[in-house]
Amino acid sequence: MKILPTTTDVSDLINEIATFVEENPMWADDSEGIKRLSMAWFILTQISTPDMTTQDEYEFMMNIHKTLNEVR
Repeated sequence: MKILPTTTDVSDLINEIATFVEENPMWADDSEGIKRLSMAWFILTQISTPDMTTQDEYEFMMNIHKTLNEVR
């Protein structure tokens, strides 16, 4: 039984988020997109710490976080 997810699990979630953002570039203008990325952000922050990501993943997620804060 894992206590914390592996960095692969975290990267997989970030890749899913990146795919969603790529497929929905106007997500910040859509309440459903905001809800989905807010939930993804919450899950990610519950299962990982910044040191479990690459620098690029960290910067990508911080940009998502910044956008979420701006649209809420």
